[in-house]
Amino acid sequence: MHAQEFINGKSHRLVPIYVLYGEESYFIQEAKKRIEGLVEKTDPEFDRNTYDMETTPVQEAIHDAETFPFFSENKLIEIQRAYFLTGQKSKTDVEHNLDALEEYVNQPVDFSTLVIIVPYEKMDQRKKIVKTLKKFATFIDCSSPKAFEMGQVIKGLAEQKDLVLTEDIIELFTERVGEHIEAAQHELEKLKLYCGDQQPTIQDASEIVSVHAEANTFNLIDYLVDFKVGRAVQLVKELKKQNEEPIGLLALVSSQIRLILQTKLLKQKGYQQQQIANAIQSHPYAVKMALKRERRFSDRALKEMLIEAAITDEKMKTGKVEQWLAFELFLQRVVQRLKQAS
Repeated sequence: MHAQEFINGKSHRLVPIYVLYGEESYFIQEAKKRIEGLVEKTDPEFDRNTYDMETTPVQEAIHDAETFPFFSENKLIEIQRAYFLTGQKSKTDVEHNLDALEEYVNQPVDFSTLVIIVPYEKMDQRKKIVKTLKKFATFIDCSSPKAFEMGQVIKGLAEQKDLVLTEDIIELFTERVGEHIEAAQHELEKLKLYCGDQQPTIQDASEIVSVHAEANTFNLIDYLVDFKVGRAVQLVKELKKQNEEPIGLLALVSSQIRLILQTKLLKQKGYQQQQIANAIQSHPYAVKMALKRERRFSDRALKEMLIEAAITDEKMKTGKVEQWLAFELFLQRVVQRLKQAS
């Protein structure tokens, strides 16, 4: 079950073991709140203990789960960063007794709720402990929504705040906040405060909703195409003030360039906007924005920009050039290449 369904569902009954997996921290936090609420219904004074698997052996958490609570009738045991359910290695020297966890999963106690958090992209389905958990635990998918799903997510978040968003407002949100749920949540709170008991209009949303980094990268690309290096650098300085990271910004710019290239190539094959969105699993609005820009680039120019981005990424990560300087130099080199191609 996806976290959105679990968070919004009203009929779910408390189960002994939950596994929250995926990289979207908003979904993880909200799913935890939902579970806490279910435990609280059975025992308002429940005990709660948290264990980090990078510093504490899993058997300690299991021992706690199996120990009857002293001052309440129920316990909530949270196991954080359960990396041993994935294929990745950890630098920690902590030794985990996964047999103890497996035994508990097969026979959980009735007074404890165990929440295992796996904040990583995927689990290793080949592992015996993962297969055992699949049989007995409730899995909640906390992965980030795909771009084409973001509109539905924003609509659901708005409904939680009694906001009814029209399609043009949802489109505006996806344009300005990209795929960042926490950013969308923050902007919806601002919109709710601004509108009070009234439902928002597109004008309200246009005035209140901020443009986040992902949306700004399209503006950045526009400045590069128009050879406005000064405007591009000024926008970079604004993003810097917002505590954006240069490596992250470079990745966003690269993803937008890649989107424009994919859109251009599929358009050449006769694909329409919705067909392109389905083919590359992108939000229709993002494809619409890319279609507005693709005619300003040649295939070659877009590919060269991606090569330049890869070279810059390597320089940033190896420390060959200071990261912000490397990003600004990247912008200047892109403009030079575009001028040569024009």
